[in-house]
Amino acid sequence: MFTLSRDRGGISFYPPYYDPSSSTTNRPYYYTTNRPYYYPTTKRPYYTTTNRPYYTTNRPWTTAPATRGVSVCLRYLAESFSSLFTLSPSSRVPLQFGVGDAGSYVMTFTRYSYYSQYFRPNIKFWPNIRPDIWNRVCFTVDSMKNVAQVFSGSNISIRKRLPLQYVWSGEPVMDFSGFDGQLTDVQIWDYPLSYREVFNYMTSGFYAPYQGSALSWSYISYSPRGDALLEDTFELLGRQPISNRRRKKGRWPKKTRKFYNVWESKREQL
Repeated sequence: MFTLSRDRGGISFYPPYYDPSSSTTNRPYYYTTNRPYYYPTTKRPYYTTTNRPYYTTNRPWTTAPATRGVSVCLRYLAESFSSLFTLSPSSRVPLQFGVGDAGSYVMTFTRYSYYSQYFRPNIKFWPNIRPDIWNRVCFTVDSMKNVAQVFSGSNISIRKRLPLQYVWSGEPVMDFSGFDGQLTDVQIWDYPLSYREVFNYMTSGFYAPYQGSALSWSYISYSPRGDALLEDTFELLGRQPISNRRRKKGRWPKKTRKFYNVWESKREQL
């Protein structure tokens, strides 16, 4: 797990094969495999012709989306309400996900927070999920239906229509900054998860081991900014044996914990 500080940097996660320095701003928001809808032409641009408008049946403006949707799951601990992460920060429409008051969550679309949607997962849906120390949260976005839903532990929110048509760009990057706490088990899928798959994550693999199709915690790279602390999860720390060696009078045991203090962004694989 990683321990982050609100005022001392952040961290970005991405697959090992992905180069986060490459720009994705030129990637179309909606596209077809043959021709993006905004593809410029020198002889006959679609937005100036009168004989072939962009809304004709041969060339509809609503083309097939890049993905069917997106789902993100993670475990975190935080004391205060804050922004958790930004999905696809370099895309045209980054998705910001944060924690609100009274157990609510907020999704913000676009860089200037013009479009936001609040979710309150207070409906008990899986009574057999045991609580633990982590806040387990997932959200799913169905681009075909333009609806989203948030899951938190054994609770779910209602499904809500989004304030704009959102299609995930496919950039498998999550940027965490601006909160005090711990995070682990970050996963991204390039489709909306089913309830069974969300339940499988909430129960740490009750049906089968899980792995995000776009980003998986078991195969991940990261680039820290400022100070970040990489350490064992609380579950592993709790299972460490108690030392039987007695501390000599006037001496303290030697520290063995290494702190991960990074001043320059590095690319490493967990």
